[in-house]
Amino acid sequence: MSKGSFSQGVGEWIGAAEVYDADGRFAGMGRDTRSVKADDQAGRVTVEVEFDGPFSLSGVYTIVDHGSHRTYEGPLNIGYAEAMGDGLVVAHNYWPDLGLSQRFFLMVLPDGTHQLSLALLSRGDRLRWTVVGEYQRQVDPSDPKPPPVAPMDPQALGDDPTAGRGELLLLRAGRWSGQLHRLDADYAPTGPADYTETVIQQGDSWEVGLSGADYSPGLTFTLLSDGWTAWTPEGDLMGSGSLSGGRGFSGQLHLHRQGLRVWRREVVSRDGTIKAVLHIWYRGEQRLGAAYGALAFEPA
Repeated sequence: MSKGSFSQGVGEWIGAAEVYDADGRFAGMGRDTRSVKADDQAGRVTVEVEFDGPFSLSGVYTIVDHGSHRTYEGPLNIGYAEAMGDGLVVAHNYWPDLGLSQRFFLMVLPDGTHQLSLALLSRGDRLRWTVVGEYQRQVDPSDPKPPPVAPMDPQALGDDPTAGRGELLLLRAGRWSGQLHRLDADYAPTGPADYTETVIQQGDSWEVGLSGADYSPGLTFTLLSDGWTAWTPEGDLMGSGSLSGGRGFSGQLHLHRQGLRVWRREVVSRDGTIKAVLHIWYRGEQRLGAAYGALAFEPA
């Protein structure tokens, strides 16, 4: 896959987002629709957004597509994004109407008609909302719209870290496998590689084994979790992260002996069959490379 503009994002997208508060509690569903139109001659993209949920947002913003990156020109959304491939965009942007900064990734799945996303919305360094999004492309405006997702009651689910699913989809016994696209420090592609994560539950902890595609193949590490967060004890790979309904993860893990850390962001589909992963590796603040892709789940 060549590095370039985020060409697969153009179209009409209808989605359902799960919104979690700063403590990771389910706050409510968001109905999210986006119309993304491109003017190929001008290299500009116009996005019309309508989001209704625990917070509301609507309006239009313009994107200037520079190929390897994009600038959000407002008025609704202002910021900068890197197109890490035709199916992935990673953004740092600001929503003036909300007064919130956003760290965001959105991936088009291999079928080309579905997207998964994870948005961390903060004021300063204080997290306000985490939004786990799943979208379907409306290929033909005359086609029936996707049926709404079954309602989820925040009053009933606010104290349930699984958001009513009965299990943390990211921490199930089984194996995640697929190909990840590898990128160098400048996000130029270096080729795909097979990748697997094997998860074995052992009482109140999980043993996770990694194989392929990044700086940590062949490692096994332990994860502990209270349902809202996950963390490791001392070991070869150490760190922690936040869980959102068991579907979204964002956190940092460290390969201490190599002086490396990885910012891992992951989102599982509502049906639990596939997850979008983005791993960006650093030494200090120096970016070394990244790997991303979609992994399929096989239960144990």
